[in-house]
Amino acid sequence: MTVLRKTAVASMVDLMGGPAVIPQLVRNEMDLLGVAIEGLSVRAIRVLQQHLGFSNKEMSVVLGVSESTLARREQSRKPLTLDEGEKAIQLSAVLAKGMEVFEDEEDLHFWLNSPVPALGGRKPKHLLHSVIGRNQVQDVLGRIEHGHFS
Repeated sequence: MTVLRKTAVASMVDLMGGPAVIPQLVRNEMDLLGVAIEGLSVRAIRVLQQHLGFSNKEMSVVLGVSESTLARREQSRKPLTLDEGEKAIQLSAVLAKGMEVFEDEEDLHFWLNSPVPALGGRKPKHLLHSVIGRNQVQDVLGRIEHGHFS
């Protein structure tokens, strides 16, 4: 029996709310770029936020936007900027990798909130506000996935 695994892109879209939030057809990363260019909905951020267990403040820090700006955009249904959308998409990639590795949101939350030696003793969630930090977290998740405990 063959088990079909979701592609990373499909998992990322699901973690941002799926077709209800992202109505465009998304098959690959270029399609995700198109979504970011058109303007990702704040609803996608809220779905990611729930999956991550982040507060409004934590989410605004990760996106580099104030809580009040995010709330205004949500109220007026204005989309995220390209930069904010790309950060959200990168965050969904980290979350998708984390879910693939830990297979349980609670275990992933524990790891995100725990000091990790491979990250200089920092908590992974504190590194998600920068591209380099997100890349480092994803790298460590990849090492864990391949049995190189970090």
